[in-house]
Amino acid sequence: MIENKQAQNTENLETLILDISNEAISIEQKQKKKIISINSIFNSINDWIIDLSTVPLQEKLLFFQLLGAMVNAGLPILECLTLLHDQTKHAKMKIVIKEIKTLIESGESLAQAMRANDDVFDDATCSVIEAGEKSGKLNEILKELVDQYEQLNSLSKKMKAAMTYPVVVITVMILLTIVILVFVVPKLEELFGGAANLPLPTRILIGTSDFVLNQSFLFLSFIIASVASFLTWKKSKVGKKQWGRFLLVIPLVGDILQKMILTRISRIFGFLMTSGVPIVESLKIASHIAENDLYQEKLLLAADDLTKGISIAENLSDDEDLFPKMLVNMMAIGEKTASLDTVMSKAADFYKDELERKIEALSKIMEPIILAFIAFGAVFMILAIYLPILKMNDQILT
Repeated sequence: MIENKQAQNTENLETLILDISNEAISIEQKQKKKIISINSIFNSINDWIIDLSTVPLQEKLLFFQLLGAMVNAGLPILECLTLLHDQTKHAKMKIVIKEIKTLIESGESLAQAMRANDDVFDDATCSVIEAGEKSGKLNEILKELVDQYEQLNSLSKKMKAAMTYPVVVITVMILLTIVILVFVVPKLEELFGGAANLPLPTRILIGTSDFVLNQSFLFLSFIIASVASFLTWKKSKVGKKQWGRFLLVIPLVGDILQKMILTRISRIFGFLMTSGVPIVESLKIASHIAENDLYQEKLLLAADDLTKGISIAENLSDDEDLFPKMLVNMMAIGEKTASLDTVMSKAADFYKDELERKIEALSKIMEPIILAFIAFGAVFMILAIYLPILKMNDQILT
């Protein structure tokens, strides 16, 4: 009897230990699942952030530099991409290279694989790569692309250097103005006893402060609606052309933008013809390089008319706002002497030098403009604050 009870107790104890062990394992499995779930959420967020991120121009330049060097050394494209994937540290670019490699392995060309990542490689770049693959001169095309990206990178740095100072100054002034309108002006309004019989600058300042404090939601709604309407209009077919035309007529900036476009068009157009790409195909590819709907439409029309016997210079001569008379005359001479490729290369050098001078001039002109802007803002604030104080002193003295 005692032995049976002992055996039963032992069995119960073993069952209890087993239940506790199973419960502990269950808790551990739940914790692991929870950790896996949290990790998957973080990974999904990380992937989403990477997908939304952009690839800097410097990364694309490095990509084409290394790819061009490897292709020139005789390595197959797939091997080049494998090495680039292993060496690249930029998260988005690493994913893009892997996708390109996968698409090429499935039978796509390099240009087609790059077009699948149109948020990284623009249509112009893909068209140039496609021309290199068709002509069998991919290594030469890659060298030219590297030169193009190096020039873009250099111009981008110069533009950023020219615009950094005014952007910082204007941003600081806007923040200071908001602080004054929100915290300082309401105190002044209490001190002056309302906005009645105050000087005009003070009334403007108080009115602006009241609007910011009381109508901020309406103001933000108006800003958001305006930005959304602008982006929608800009993406439309008519909006793209109108916006492209507007950018070209902005003082200083429009001239820089035009010379940047003409430099790229001339360089790529001349290089493609030198590489043996047919002139019509070269013109179509150059149209994508412009990245401006006005230039693209005009160049595509010129390519179409060229097949009908109408010369390029004749086709472009009717719009001097887009194509300066000097460039059109140079193209006419190049067409007559069968040296259009050489002429376009010289035109590209000329516009590149002009572009650098314009950017340098812009950086010099921006300084006095910003100083004048600061002076105007400071004088307005001083008048708005001190005029009522002086008026109160006059009333006390009288």
